[in-house]
Amino acid sequence: MKKTHYLRVVLAAVLFAGGVAYADGPEPHKAVLRAANFGEQQLEQLLTSGVAVDVTDDDGETALMEAADKGNLAAVKLLLKHGAQVNRKDEDGKTALMHAADEGRTPVVQALLEAGADVAAKDKDGETALMMAEEEHHTDTADVLRRASKTTSAATPAALTGKEGMKAVLRAANSGEAALRQLLAGGTAIDCADRDGETALMEAADKGNLAVVTLLLQCGADANHRDHEGKSALMEAASDGYTEVVKALLAAGADVNARDEDGETALMKAQEDRHADTEAVLRAAGAK
Repeated sequence: MKKTHYLRVVLAAVLFAGGVAYADGPEPHKAVLRAANFGEQQLEQLLTSGVAVDVTDDDGETALMEAADKGNLAAVKLLLKHGAQVNRKDEDGKTALMHAADEGRTPVVQALLEAGADVAAKDKDGETALMMAEEEHHTDTADVLRRASKTTSAATPAALTGKEGMKAVLRAANSGEAALRQLLAGGTAIDCADRDGETALMEAADKGNLAVVTLLLQCGADANHRDHEGKSALMEAASDGYTEVVKALLAAGADVNARDEDGETALMKAQEDRHADTEAVLRAAGAK
């Protein structure tokens, strides 16, 4: 039995045992959340098998949003660690921060803010997380959000775009989490791309900078963004044999079998340059 097929069978059994359908079923976001509840190893295995951490239900809700709504701090942190997009919105325009604020989940609100949650974001009714906390009389939660709102409005840089924005994201990520969070809070998109379609994540992957790759993924960088030649960060890392970076990208939901304009996959690129360790990791993740 192939390893990837075996992995899916094992995870399916575990997830069904918990009363939740596997990710190919009607509620794939539940499978991601269930895996996060089980622990890092189970979540990493599920994501490596090809399930996206930000898969949504029919209402556009992700596992991060549900974990935030339930006040499951451990699951929230684990999902963020594996690249869950902190500022993604459901069909009502609500973010994970809003879900947490509406229920008065103060520790979760704090964790989401530290992960770069946009405190000024509004849902379709024009309400912010702070408004929701105030309406439900969650005093402690409202205080945390009020302080975050003041800090954000006091010191946020201007939004940048194009190559300037991409390079700024990369510089900020190299400087550390605080600098990156501040830049993103100013409106610069983490997946801001240069004229060739390359993002900071792709450049960091190409350089084998695991620390920066990890931080960018934690802050919501798209592991499957493609440049104008169809290349992804995974292909860049595989081509140079950066095995640990490849592992991080796969854990964040990178498509192991994506092809560039020349029809090449990450596995082909690793094989061409004889990166045996990288090739083995890709094959274990289902590369064909």
